[in-house]
Amino acid sequence: MSDTNIRLTIRGGGWVLILLGIVLLAMLSWALAPAVLRMANPAPGDGTNIESYAFDMTNLQLDDKTIIAAMQHRNMSPVMHKPNAMSNEELLRKIEMDRDPFLVSGDLVVGVTINEESRAYPMHMLDVHEIINDTLGGVPIVVSWHWPSGNATVYERTIKGEEISFANSGLAGNGGLLMYGLQEEVGGEQLFSTLLGTSISGESISLTPATHEVVSWKEWSKKHPETTSITPVESFKKRYRKANPAAYFMVDTIYFPASPMPEEGINPKTPIIAIQTGDEHTIYNIAELDSLADENGEVQITLNGHPATITVGNNPLWATVSDDSGNTIPAQRALWFAWFANHPNSVIN
Repeated sequence: MSDTNIRLTIRGGGWVLILLGIVLLAMLSWALAPAVLRMANPAPGDGTNIESYAFDMTNLQLDDKTIIAAMQHRNMSPVMHKPNAMSNEELLRKIEMDRDPFLVSGDLVVGVTINEESRAYPMHMLDVHEIINDTLGGVPIVVSWHWPSGNATVYERTIKGEEISFANSGLAGNGGLLMYGLQEEVGGEQLFSTLLGTSISGESISLTPATHEVVSWKEWSKKHPETTSITPVESFKKRYRKANPAAYFMVDTIYFPASPMPEEGINPKTPIIAIQTGDEHTIYNIAELDSLADENGEVQITLNGHPATITVGNNPLWATVSDDSGNTIPAQRALWFAWFANHPNSVIN
């Protein structure tokens, strides 16, 4: 048997390997493009100096000693824009089919109803994304969750007639989240405090709060059977449960400076609900409310001379407020130290 030298030519099949190489190169370029672009155009911020984040720092409404770098650079958390949503029925079918259910009865959600349209924003998704820009009932809104301050908020995102999309500044301000409105030209944007609901630099602007509840999925879906829920981003599904910050709430450590701090006697990381009463807020310790609740999980209170009901649940701990007609009364959830630092006249009832 004679040896035969086999030479691969274009006509003899070499074109297949060339085509495969081109396809692999294209796939690799597509996969690496975002990282390359980030390296070529890094977001402002060096993880240390607040000036490096390139925001408008004029007319500061917070002590600059309480504004610090919370992330390596701007937009480090993957903000969601225009999330997809599924109906309650679609979600139930998905849960039945999925070995790792996306949303279960004991999960906390931020629930919002606007113009008779209801939607749930699961807290374990917000642990990762922190900020979600959405439109509900025809109203552009921004949902935020900042676990170091335990603060969940929902605001309308139309300012002076212009729809704004918000992003994470990478800075913390007086213990809370600072976000900013995205614009075409990077640099010089105003900072907004979610705990205050106002700009803290540049021109004075107040955000319009949207009524919401931080409540268990079981309770929310029972009250709003027609609700939708935002759907997970597939590439982040494994992170949603792993990002759970539960351990943070069990220790004394506070990540970001806040001033003034409340007096000793109450754990500064006590979860509170701040109920809006005119221009002020009435504050309650959620765990204490749970201990006072009747067999229906309710505590009867009076707000501005009118009866109101706080409904409480535990495992997970939550509280919502409604008037005597069953309408939700606006409220915010936060940790006591963060709320007090930004509203120093507050007292827990």
